[in-house]
Amino acid sequence: MTDEFVQFAQKAIIIKDNKLLMIKKSSKDSNQPNKWEIPGGRKQIGESLDEHIIREVREEVGINIIPKDLFDIWQFSIKIEGKETTVIAVSRFCEIIDDNINITEDVIDKCEWVEINENLLDYNLIPGIRKTIEKLVKIRKTN
Repeated sequence: MTDEFVQFAQKAIIIKDNKLLMIKKSSKDSNQPNKWEIPGGRKQIGESLDEHIIREVREEVGINIIPKDLFDIWQFSIKIEGKETTVIAVSRFCEIIDDNINITEDVIDKCEWVEINENLLDYNLIPGIRKTIEKLVKIRKTN
């Protein structure tokens, strides 16, 4: 029997003026180089769920948020330290407190506020986030 490693991740849906905050991974990213997604990452031991997503967003783009409602859930597999790992991920709506974006991680090339419409689906999205973005575009289109 093979050991299975499971981790938990959260992604932040941050919307301002009908635009979604998106980040582009740099070529240095070991899992999804040069692809787009939303801020967030894996949970550390001892963090509450709110502490976790607040830390991830602050580390990646330097802004402060208030975590809100759950939006979506999915899973994906990646290699972490050479071990195949299943990551259970959720996305949550987050209220932005300040929008002084400051990219602080070298695995992120840039971030952009992107209009929430079908054009968002033309971005080179990481596979794990595509269905969540499609769901968000569909919901925003019908509202």
